[in-house]
Amino acid sequence: MTFSSQSRQSTPLYVLDANAFINAWRDHYPIDVFPEVWIQLESHCHQGNLRSIDKVREEIKSPIELVAWAEAIGEEMFVSTEEIGIAQAYSELQIWAQGSVRFTQAAKEEFATVADGWLAAYAKVNGAVVVTHEELDPNVRRRIPLPSVCDEAGVTFVKTIDMFRGLGIVFGQTPPPSPPG
Repeated sequence: MTFSSQSRQSTPLYVLDANAFINAWRDHYPIDVFPEVWIQLESHCHQGNLRSIDKVREEIKSPIELVAWAEAIGEEMFVSTEEIGIAQAYSELQIWAQGSVRFTQAAKEEFATVADGWLAAYAKVNGAVVVTHEELDPNVRRRIPLPSVCDEAGVTFVKTIDMFRGLGIVFGQTPPPSPPG
């Protein structure tokens, strides 16, 4: 398999949710089959096009190989959320969530303990695009989905494949051999 990264003029900053890492590692792009995916993620991190946050890093607890990868790439990928603007944006999202009649009390309590609010706050403050595997579903009440949080914050969210396209990453295969003759 070969890959290339085409340069784009106005590449947005992408910030990844924990599920973008975990689902990719386990199901969609395991490193033993798709090492190029992880090479590209690291490369775009080094170029400043791709980040996540410290709170997401805390949510990555397995598989152990992904934990080790996240530890190795460290703070360049998993940036601190300890900034006044991010804390203020997070606080606004907590006020919205806690005041919402749409979500159950258990959903509100869970939201206060997970990275989603911090991720949306970081994206809002930094003009970034959130990358998540979650779907927007206005009927969900038992949890507060990240896409709903992004909508409230005025933050764009996309799937991993859309991030690859936005970064100009193209993965390809070696063409099959030509037929004899």
